[in-house]
Amino acid sequence: MISPKLFIVVLAVLLIFLISCSEEEPTGPPQVFDVEYNGFLKLTFTSQFPSFNESTQVDVHIDKYGKVTFGTGTLSYNADDNNGQSRIVRVGTLSLNPKGSHFVSNGEDYLEVDENTTINENMIVYYWDDVSQSWFEFLNEDINSTWNGGLAFNIYDAVFIGSVVQSVTAWGSVTWGLYLVLALDP
Repeated sequence: MISPKLFIVVLAVLLIFLISCSEEEPTGPPQVFDVEYNGFLKLTFTSQFPSFNESTQVDVHIDKYGKVTFGTGTLSYNADDNNGQSRIVRVGTLSLNPKGSHFVSNGEDYLEVDENTTINENMIVYYWDDVSQSWFEFLNEDINSTWNGGLAFNIYDAVFIGSVVQSVTAWGSVTWGLYLVLALDP
């Protein structure tokens, strides 16, 4: 038979054990920001020869947990230019479907963006023929490629002045800009 003192001690230990093992509330992802952000990612695509300068933008939303959501967009261009010796015609479309995620570097918040941009272009190159006094088609090429270089934007800069990344590609100059504002709570 168990003594009453031993029974009380065992019961107390069992109660302490049950209380300490109580189920905790499941936690979701950690909150990264105090606010949410809305804005846009802008692409400007330029070429000097043939000359064109086109822009488009897609919506972006960053929630308090750092989850990034982008819209999609397209940019079309049509350029025909000559310098008297050569003529280049470029007709194309860029299809934007960016993906992104939040990261921290040296204590600062950044948005990493995979451009996931598809380029579909037809380029025709002509040379001037002095004998026939007409343009001679030298090259007619379809270009299909994807840009996935990866971009990094400082979120603080994107809110206050815009965060910009520029590069020169084989197809022309590309400027990406991220512009954010604080989202108002509903």
